[in-house]
Amino acid sequence: MLNANQKQLLERTANYVKLKFLHDPTDRGWHHITRVGRLARVLQAQEGGDLFLIELTVLLHDVGDYKKYGFNESKGNLVLDAMMDILGINQDLQKKVMKLVSESQYKGKETKVPTTIEGKIIQDSDWLDGLGAIGIARTFAIGGNLGRALHDPARKIRPILSRHDYQKKKFESTSFNFFYEKSLKLPNMMNTKTGREMAKKRAEFIKIYLNEFVREWNLEDVPKLEGAKK
Repeated sequence: MLNANQKQLLERTANYVKLKFLHDPTDRGWHHITRVGRLARVLQAQEGGDLFLIELTVLLHDVGDYKKYGFNESKGNLVLDAMMDILGINQDLQKKVMKLVSESQYKGKETKVPTTIEGKIIQDSDWLDGLGAIGIARTFAIGGNLGRALHDPARKIRPILSRHDYQKKKFESTSFNFFYEKSLKLPNMMNTKTGREMAKKRAEFIKIYLNEFVREWNLEDVPKLEGAKK
């Protein structure tokens, strides 16, 4: 159960983050944050962990997202630090939040397995929002924002990416390939039993979508004209 002070801090943080992120044009705006929060509460109910710390970290997990700051993690951390100072979060709690945020980020093959159940729940919840129908929409949204091609059959799917590849070579991929380079790998990377079960279902939806995408890309669903060349 949350005490009165914890509830007040969560409400203050939510109001401030919403003000900053409600109209964020990326795939990591306020609605993403609220979905991750709901997912985290579901996982916490099944897996345990400090609900207050989980909820606070989820609210702040994308404030200093390094991808928003030219892939500069140090700059992102400064932004997060500044916001926590404004919110009156004490230094001990700030350190815990920073550690959880850092551990839960996806960084290619250098992605960490969080050391605490709180970190595992936050990571799983964030990744779950990158799967299923919402995950498909987010992938194409961020792809367009980064200038990625929708699809190019000539571009091969890249193998396991290093942090450098993931951060610095966005333009070498396509949105279609990204599903195979990251999204469909997430179910096997989930930390919790509940997260794995949910991830598998959402990944299956992506696979169905991608199969239909290829059919339509190749016009396999279109009736052939009589006498038309193959």
